[in-house]
Amino acid sequence: MRITCAIFLWLAGGAVQAVAQASGNLPKSAAEKLQQQVKTRITVNGKADSAIDRRSEQAFMPWKDKVIRKIDIKHISFERNFYDTTRQVRMRSVARLANRLHVTTREQMIRDNLFIRSGRPLDPYKLADNERYLRDLDFLLDATIAVVPLEHTSDSVDLVIFTRDVFSLGGNFSPRSVDRYRFGVYDVNVGGYAQRLGFNALYDAARHPQMGYQVLYSKYSVAGSLINATLSFTQLNNGSSLGMEDEYAVYLRLDRPLVSPYTRMAGGVEISRNWSVNVYDKSPADFRQYSYNITDVWAGYNLGIRNRQENRGRHFIGFRIFDQHFNQRPAQPAEVNNPVYNHQRYWLGGVTFFKQNFYKTRYIYGFGRTEDVPYGRQLTLVAGKVSQLQRSRPYAGAEFTFSGVRKNGDFLTATLSAGGFVRNRSAEDLVVAAQLTFFSRILEWHHSKVRQSVTLSYSTLYNQQTLAPLSLRSELGLNSFPADSLLGNRRLGVQAETLLFTPASLSGLSACPAGVCRGRAYCRSGPKAAGAAGLAKPGCRHAHPQRKPGVRHH
Repeated sequence: MRITCAIFLWLAGGAVQAVAQASGNLPKSAAEKLQQQVKTRITVNGKADSAIDRRSEQAFMPWKDKVIRKIDIKHISFERNFYDTTRQVRMRSVARLANRLHVTTREQMIRDNLFIRSGRPLDPYKLADNERYLRDLDFLLDATIAVVPLEHTSDSVDLVIFTRDVFSLGGNFSPRSVDRYRFGVYDVNVGGYAQRLGFNALYDAARHPQMGYQVLYSKYSVAGSLINATLSFTQLNNGSSLGMEDEYAVYLRLDRPLVSPYTRMAGGVEISRNWSVNVYDKSPADFRQYSYNITDVWAGYNLGIRNRQENRGRHFIGFRIFDQHFNQRPAQPAEVNNPVYNHQRYWLGGVTFFKQNFYKTRYIYGFGRTEDVPYGRQLTLVAGKVSQLQRSRPYAGAEFTFSGVRKNGDFLTATLSAGGFVRNRSAEDLVVAAQLTFFSRILEWHHSKVRQSVTLSYSTLYNQQTLAPLSLRSELGLNSFPADSLLGNRRLGVQAETLLFTPASLSGLSACPAGVCRGRAYCRSGPKAAGAAGLAKPGCRHAHPQRKPGVRHH
């Protein structure tokens, strides 16, 4: 792996020098400095596969307040990552095939996802935020920004943005049995225009029709607005499905995330139509026939964006309006008072106080790619009103999160949240949850790297009325546990996972076996343990680190 990374760095440095000489704006000495800077940004202590543990803005501090003269985009092709000197001919063939099948991201698509501008002073924090945002895009595997000092002036610099694409074509196949399986194909960067097209399907011999499918289209940063759009039709019960039957759905989703503490506005809207379909030929007495529409709108305004560069504290004020309206309800008498099949609407407002920065590291979710770990604190307060089952109840909730990085490279995140309703001067559907997650520093072991993670979680549901009971199958429980019938009002979970990153490779692809130990997850039953699903985690959305699909999520 060290040989592979060393060749990648050498070629990347050569690419930088070629760009500098082609532009005619950088003398050879400046190009050499840039080449060395790129190597420094990617390596630590001369070890090409070392983990990075440093503040994301640290590399840009020497050029703080320098004027950005221009921004260049440079693409790193596949062979500079897959190239392996032990199998030169074979890997060259793989790289050539990949380059033929893959369309490189257009330069304008990268510029559409920039919120740094030429002609403005360089803000190290904002530059680091944009570098992180580029890495979070589905169609980019990695991105780094290099600052190029100019010899003829001391008050201006150039920026060179290096990007490396994800191989955009892919597929999946998940067999459950001989006559039941899922499959799909996708292109995450159709034509290099930052757009995704996917087709997913389910084959089940007991289903009628035997195959159901989903078609999905997404566009990232429409016209450079940082608004992501998704349109989909699905027969796989995987849209915004809230009922208990298999549902077809068509939905449109627009979302503009809070990409940086310097972003002023964020928001989103989702509109969907869902209807149940009797694909497993249930009897009329058992099948619930229904249809409903969902409208979900949220927006927020970020205060404090004009604070000093070093002051990252912000106040984010937001609101959310959610409406689920049934056009047809199930005919079964038992479902008349089921909150799942009744109109629900809520109006919520909230404020988030947050101060968040990032560490750059590797070997947490991916193999060697640059990753961004948040640290800081965040407090969210939410209040509003919820209408459901012909009752209107005020809601209040709070969540506090603290993330830290120790000097030795350990990461720690703690979250405490509580939220519930008030009716007749008593609390109803009150959920209290706590979670603690620990990632150890990288440990060297026989030329391999080991990282250990441990997660502890606890949840309790008090005075359940309309919310669903707690289940083991949850992000705070055992997410892959199949026993949906184990429900209760208290849940305790412990998860431990060991990741081993080895120097071994198969056809140039690095190996990362993972050992997972999940245990001691309990769900204690209590009164009203057979309730139905209702409103879960209402609240305004705010800044959270994004994760790339295909990367391991915990």
